[in-house]
Amino acid sequence: MIRWLLLIPFALLIAIGASGTFFLIAAIIDPVMAMLTGDTLFVGFWSFVDAMFAAEDPGPIVEDAFLAVGRIVFTLLVLPPLMIAVVSEVLGMRSLLWHTLATGVLTAAVPFILRGSARVASPDELHVSLVLGLTGAIAGLVYWAIIGGREPRRSSPTASTSSGS
Repeated sequence: MIRWLLLIPFALLIAIGASGTFFLIAAIIDPVMAMLTGDTLFVGFWSFVDAMFAAEDPGPIVEDAFLAVGRIVFTLLVLPPLMIAVVSEVLGMRSLLWHTLATGVLTAAVPFILRGSARVASPDELHVSLVLGLTGAIAGLVYWAIIGGREPRRSSPTASTSSGS
């Protein structure tokens, strides 16, 4: 019970923080990610400023902007590790390979799932997906390291049988 109430939320919080830090570093260092995030932030910021000055009451615009950023962060950084953690705990799957691969693949697939079209991805989209996959793999690795990465203790069937009269 303590595992579900304390350890899993703590491990998820730290894993999401680690993957967010990795994603931030990758967005700065990687040239493709730097161009994508730089252009997106530049255009988004100036569109936000234009909308703020054009409106009489900028409150709803600011609220919508924070909601949009929150949805993006939740979809890319929180949802994949959370889903894999729940599936792992329910099914008792606690291997390192499972946590890193499943979280990485699910995080890398998020843009393709959200896009919903059946077209071939460009090399830049595949690059972004690779960075997202590494971000998810970092989250899975950190979660596995904190959660203990061991199989739950099960009593052996021979220990429970008693020899006697």
